[in-house]
Amino acid sequence: MAQKGEWTRIGGDLPGFVAVPASPPPWPALIVVHAIMGIDTHIEALCAQFAAEGYYAACPDIYAPDPGFKQHAHADIEIAAHMGADAAEQKEKLAQYPPEQQARIVKAREWINARQGHTYIDTVRGAYDRLSHQRDIRAIGAIGFCMGGRLVGELATTGAALAAGVIHYGGPPKLDLVPKIVAPLAGHYAATDTPITGRIPAFAAAMKAAGKEFSYYVYEADHGFSLGNTRFPEQAKLAMARSREFLAERLRPLAAAAE
Repeated sequence: MAQKGEWTRIGGDLPGFVAVPASPPPWPALIVVHAIMGIDTHIEALCAQFAAEGYYAACPDIYAPDPGFKQHAHADIEIAAHMGADAAEQKEKLAQYPPEQQARIVKAREWINARQGHTYIDTVRGAYDRLSHQRDIRAIGAIGFCMGGRLVGELATTGAALAAGVIHYGGPPKLDLVPKIVAPLAGHYAATDTPITGRIPAFAAAMKAAGKEFSYYVYEADHGFSLGNTRFPEQAKLAMARSREFLAERLRPLAAAAE
């Protein structure tokens, strides 16, 4: 039976969305790191699904300190985020939408460009630190999508003792930070997403050279394929099944051993 989540404060002071299992504690915890669109209905549903599987699922609200975020619709932010850097390409993509939406997309793009993205890892690390101090939590994993996937990788480079980290089409961490990673990682990437997927082999090689665990898959799909994108249902289903298997194999034994 699916669990309902709620907007609350992780650790008492960090805004976010949390879904708690129906089973009694202690639980393995899962930090769900949202994509650039923020905590939308898909992320809320995903947290609830993970809770139904026995995880204490917590999604920190990275945009809580940013009043500008709420001025834009999730859909407009998603479009604006994936317009590309080329001016001609942006103009071509904007032309696909009615004039009133074009104006909203342009404003969303301006907000994206002005964000303080370098601070986002502090929020994600904050969620990890708070869960680490909860007496009812026994092991912690993380899964993130797009921007959130990149942040899972960044969280690993802070030395966070994650039982597992899953990256969905997020840019890899800087190679010189690989030695700081202690968590086993898995990645899921899109074949057409060259700016990100093209950097993964070098990251995989650096992880292997440093004796770190990293496995990854590339799907015949576009960026964002596993986050509510109905264009690639089979790829999304497979990627999430693999993600769940990876998380379960690493979190559940640790949580059980600590009871």
